[in-house]
Formats: sequence, C-alpha cells, structure tokens
Amino acid sequence: MKALIVGRIIAGAGGTGIYLGGLNIISRLTTANERPLYMAGLGVVWGIGTILGPVVGGAFADSSATWRWAFYINLVAAAICVPIYFWAIPSMDPQPGKNGLGKLKQLDWMGGILNAGIYATYVIGITFGGTSWPWNDDRTIAIFVVCGVLIIIIVLQQRYLVFTTLEQRIFPATFLLSRTFVLQFVNVSCTSASLFIPVYYIPIFFQFTRNDTALDAAVRLLPFIVIYIFSMMCNRILLPKLGYYMPWSLATGVLVTIGGALMFTLSATTSSASVYGYSVLIAIGTGLTTQAAYSILTIKVVTDTRFGPHMIADAIGFLNMAQIGAIVHCLAISGTVYQNLAFQYLSQYLAPFGYHGKEIASIVTGTKSVTFIHAPEGVKVLAIEALVKAISHIYVLVITAGALTLVCSVLMKREKLFV
Repeated sequence: MKALIVGRIIAGAGGTGIYLGGLNIISRLTTANERPLYMAGLGVVWGIGTILGPVVGGAFADSSATWRWAFYINLVAAAICVPIYFWAIPSMDPQPGKNGLGKLKQLDWMGGILNAGIYATYVIGITFGGTSWPWNDDRTIAIFVVCGVLIIIIVLQQRYLVFTTLEQRIFPATFLLSRTFVLQFVNVSCTSASLFIPVYYIPIFFQFTRNDTALDAAVRLLPFIVIYIFSMMCNRILLPKLGYYMPWSLATGVLVTIGGALMFTLSATTSSASVYGYSVLIAIGTGLTTQAAYSILTIKVVTDTRFGPHMIADAIGFLNMAQIGAIVHCLAISGTVYQNLAFQYLSQYLAPFGYHGKEIASIVTGTKSVTFIHAPEGVKVLAIEALVKAISHIYVLVITAGALTLVCSVLMKREKLFV
C-alpha cells in the first residue's frame, strides 16, 4: 500500500504538470476566439480518459494481465506521446534570462507545502471522521484543529509575503478584487463537483442494483460522458460566436439543479433508462461551462487594467485551484456522507437480522464483501435499499452546487466578451 501511495503521488504530480502545462501552452499560442475550442479539446481528452480509465482498469483487473497493467499502460502511452512533444510543441521560454535553478527559486515553496498540508489534514479528518473515528474523538478534533491552524498560517504567509513575493505567491489574491474572477471561481468549483459525483457514484449504483462487474459499471458511464463531451464542444463552438457567457452559466445552474433533484429520487428499482436520463441533464449542464472559465478569464486578465497579460498563468492557476480543489472537497464530503449514511441505514435495516458493527461496515465496502456475498437474499435486498438510499442523498451536494451556480449566473455581468 505504501508503494501504491508513493507511486500515485508521483503520477499525480506528473498528471498535474501535463494538464496545467497544456492549459498554459494553449493560452499562449491561441487567439481569444480560437481558445475556447482548443480548451474544449483538453476537456474532450479528459472525458475520454475518465471513461477509458475505469473500463481499461476493470478489463485488466478481470484478465490474466492483472490490475498492475492499469498502471503499466501509462508507460506505453508515454513512450508513444513524449517524442511527439519535441517537434509538435513550439519552443517557449517566458523568462529567457533565468536558468532552471533560478526559476525553481521563484516558486512559493512555503505556500505550496502549507497548501498541501491543508488538503491532507482536511481529507484525513473528513474521511475518518464518523467512520473510523467518532466525530467527538480526540483524533478527529486534533486533525481539524491542525487544518484550521494551517489555514491561518497560509493566510498570514500570503498576506505578508513570507518567503515569497507579490508576483510569485501561490494564491493570486489580487483576483479577489474582480467580481468576474470570484464568480467564475465559484462556478468552476460547482460544475467540477457536479461532474465528479455522478462519475464516481453511478457505477457504484449499478454494481449494487444490477450486480454489474467493475467493467460493466464503467461502461454505464458512457451516456453521461458522451453527452458531457458533446455539450462541452457545443459551448466552445458557439461561445465565441455568440459572445455572451452569462446565459451559459444560467443554463448550467438550471439543468444541474433539476438533474440533481431527480437523482435524489433514486431507489433500488429505478430503471436504467431513468438513471441515464437524470444524469444526462447533469452532463449537459456541466459540459456547458466546465472549461469555459479558462477562456473567459484568460481574456479578462488581459483586458482588465488591474491585471495584464503577464498574469495569464496566474489566472489559469487560480481556476485550477477551484477545479481540483472542488474535486477533492466533493469526493471527500460525498464519501463521508455515503459511509456515514450507509452505515446508519444498514444498521436500521439489518440489526433485526443480527448484523452489527464490522459486518455492517464490511457491506458498505461493496458487493465483493464476504458478508454481502453470503447474506440471505432477503438481507441483500434490504442492504441494497439502504445503500441506494445513502447514494441518493449524496446528490444533495449536486443540487446545492447547481443552485449556487444559478445564483452566480444572475450576479454575472451581461457583457459580450468575444468579438
């Protein structure tokens, strides 16, 4: 497990570099009207990866190749793609007067370490709290106290520029002076959360209610991902032509709220067609704006006299904090909601049959649980009802995100940004 954790940290750092690097390269090499379509290209690749990841991983796990090839396949992809970068990407050096060591010294290392510490302590606290540790346990309280202290320290460090400078600090707080930047930050956070919750919990729903394998459950995501990609491409093609960005956020808020509310009604007997239909509303809504902010703010940062072209990378980093941060928060919170509610409902339903404590906790882990496999059919039916009820309540987060997006859209400027 330690090797897996360390390996994923390294791979995660590389994946972040690829994604953030791609956004920066596109922002430098495209015009304002070209940019939305190219940004959508990154979104399409991400969408394809999202669906192929579980499918390929599930296929390897169920084959003689074993799950290890779910990781080895990255070496094959890298061997094919990396050589292309040397002649396909133009050479760019935004700071020609500095060498590699000089550029590394410019990084806000203290801010980065504090930021990582905040996320780590927050995720540990929210994940273990209520499940492995009671909410009033000393360990739960201590980890949240540490998280709070780190937040205070990073605020002071960023405010008083400790071991950093105004230009190099990790959080570009100057953007908080702009209503557009703040609203887009919130908008990206909400759409990212609304996107990832279905991606994670639709397969789990089908594994429990349809007895799907990991591969089958991943394939069930196809309608969601395909519609998401189509919706995103429509936005990137039409946004530069129509010019106005506020109506897209308004549509996102309406569709995500309705889709989330319908997913909240899920039960073990809900038809597959209904699940696809409800989730597609969320897919359309999130696709309309999930990557649009990158195009919007890279234009705004140039046209706003308070900022300037030199802050394009800062604008992209600002949105990445919203996007990746929201994914961390929504998955941590939804995981906690699921585990706590599932344990609570299973305890209510199965206690009369003599199931308690570790047996119930085992069922929460999935259909491969030994307790679940050997349970009588009547107990399985009740367990599935309890688990689906817990999953449906997770969509309260999607409803909240959709409603907040709706509020943000109303507060946005009615300006024509693309000409």
